Formats: sequence, C-alpha cells, structure tokens
Amino acid sequence: MAFNIGEKIKLRAKQLRIGPTELGKLINTSKQNIYGIYKRKSLDTETLRKLSNALDYDFFDYYRIGDELSKTNDPAEKYAKSPQKMISFKEYQKLKTELENLKEKFELLKKVNELLEKKNK
Repeated sequence: MAFNIGEKIKLRAKQLRIGPTELGKLINTSKQNIYGIYKRKSLDTETLRKLSNALDYDFFDYYRIGDELSKTNDPAEKYAKSPQKMISFKEYQKLKTELENLKEKFELLKKVNELLEKKNK
C-alpha cells in the first residue's frame, strides 16, 4: 500500500481536536504509543478497530480501496465535507457520563414498571 495509516489516524484525531493524551485514554494506551502509531505504515486489526471506534471513522476503508487513494477518493474527505459538529474531549466525556446515567435511570424505571404491573395483576 502506498499510504501511511498512522498519518490518516493523526489527521482524523486533529479534525476532531483530540490530542495524543486523550486518544490514548480512549483506547487504553499511552501518549507515547499514540505518537508511535502516528508514524506507523501498518497496524494490527485490533488496534485499528479501537482507533476506528474512538475516532468515529472506519480506517479499514483505506484497505478496501487499496492503492487507488487520491485526494478525490480519500475516505477522509467524506468526513471532512460532512457538516458534523466537532466536540472537545471534555464535552465527549460529559456526554458519555450523561448517557451512562440515563441508561441507569432507564433500567430503574423498567424495574419500577415491572413491579407496578405485577402489583396491578
């Protein structure tokens, strides 16, 4: 392949304004390892999957397209052109915590509802 996957990962992280420290936290690795990933021409699939999830981007697209990558058909372009609001890592963490709290409340409400249904039978 004629591309450096590490550079593509670095570009996506930059687009999302996620620094190496934050990205490392998202995939449970060190900041130093993230810098190493940025320099890599290839990665194992598990690491690439974690990075794809953390950066909301399918890096496997680069391998599906193969050597035909150019600026016009680069998978990153579809993300760069889409009207997505970029959020900071801090905002992401806040939203993640809020979602977890809402899930807990939902589960409690389900249990209350089940108890009420049993009581009304």
